[in-house]
Amino acid sequence: MSELISNLLDMIRVKGTAYYSKSLSGPWSMNVEQHDDLCRFHLVLAGTACVGLSGLNSTELLQQGDFVIIPRGQGHYLGDGPERKDGRSHSIPGETYQPEFQRFNDTLDQTLLLCGYFQFAQGMPSILTSQLPDLLITRSNVANRSVQIGQIASMLRDELGRNDQPQTVILNRLTEVLFYHAIRQWLDRELSQGGALQALADMKLQRVFEEIHQNPAQPWTVESLAKVAGQSRTVFAAHFKQATGISPISYLGHWRTELACKLLVESEYGIDQIALESGYRDTTAFSRAFKKTTGSSPGNYRRSNKS
Repeated sequence: MSELISNLLDMIRVKGTAYYSKSLSGPWSMNVEQHDDLCRFHLVLAGTACVGLSGLNSTELLQQGDFVIIPRGQGHYLGDGPERKDGRSHSIPGETYQPEFQRFNDTLDQTLLLCGYFQFAQGMPSILTSQLPDLLITRSNVANRSVQIGQIASMLRDELGRNDQPQTVILNRLTEVLFYHAIRQWLDRELSQGGALQALADMKLQRVFEEIHQNPAQPWTVESLAKVAGQSRTVFAAHFKQATGISPISYLGHWRTELACKLLVESEYGIDQIALESGYRDTTAFSRAFKKTTGSSPGNYRRSNKS
């Protein structure tokens, strides 16, 4: 199971942007507008806050250290209580504004929020993102890996408390690590408790995932992958689509693209070598498939994402 979770996490590429922190004293509230292309997040670094989706009456109480992700960017409410207020007390600036980070006083009874958003890499398969809940809350008081999340939250708080301007690159990278820990907790829970992703834990599919992940350059077909699963072609194709939401060949193509993205950023291989490593014998075919999935050529992707 741990290897499956590791492989699923490796499929996710996100870019984190922390751009707003604020100290809030009651009564306070804010409404955050919908933005379909952004996976928003809020981290409670001190105090408490209530969060709820726009159009719904229910809210969730967030304690210090709790982390909430709104994967599909729905509009939502934040406040010091569950009552729906007009939200005019405070407003989070639009994402095009310069980051705005406010220092806070530990001695005061305040809520400190760190807000931002994640952007998923273009072309990433929806095998996981489509299954994420509308509100993904990671609780600080849950023993399962809460120590790591608490440590990251503490590092974020320390960076925001610096006498000079906090370094946005540090805040952004820490929020990305926080995201992966939150997703790992969610995967642990979903796969062990019969959640929506339970089908991915099926041993037949695990063998297929393992073969694709370890041998992406193999000339896989639906028939050859069905043999790995020990199923007929028809049964396997239907089983795979039901579990993942995409066809086996689409999954293979996405995995090859993810591998290529990783090699473009983390290695010094030439494009020809990366094409071979990610399963393409022809560089032109690789470049065409890569651009179709990501919207960018391999060279441009490398230049845009290389540190």
